[in-house]
Amino acid sequence: MKVTEKKRGKVTLFSIEGRLDSNTSAEVDEQIMATIHEGSKKIVLDFSALEYISSAGVRVLVHCHKEVEKLGGHIYLASVPKPIENVLYITGFLPYFTVFDHPAQATQAIEQDEATD
Repeated sequence: MKVTEKKRGKVTLFSIEGRLDSNTSAEVDEQIMATIHEGSKKIVLDFSALEYISSAGVRVLVHCHKEVEKLGGHIYLASVPKPIENVLYITGFLPYFTVFDHPAQATQAIEQDEATD
């Protein structure tokens, strides 16, 4: 598991590589939550290199979603592999997130939305 964090203006991009499961979920949760508590409200999760997500990984996404929503923010997903999208759909959590084909599309949409506010 490898997590890379990059800040682009008001957007924080996390690239998650490998497996998001019971062995790695606590670490990922801590990283994303630290960013949320620092004031990041627009978070993009790049799943292009995510190989697998378990129920523990889904819990991380839901937990982070709830926390950032309290602050008026949102989590966006990008480059979601079809099997992972299916897991989120079947569990009923896919509608919690705005999904983009590529992280650059997510960042651009967020920046355009910020410009119109």
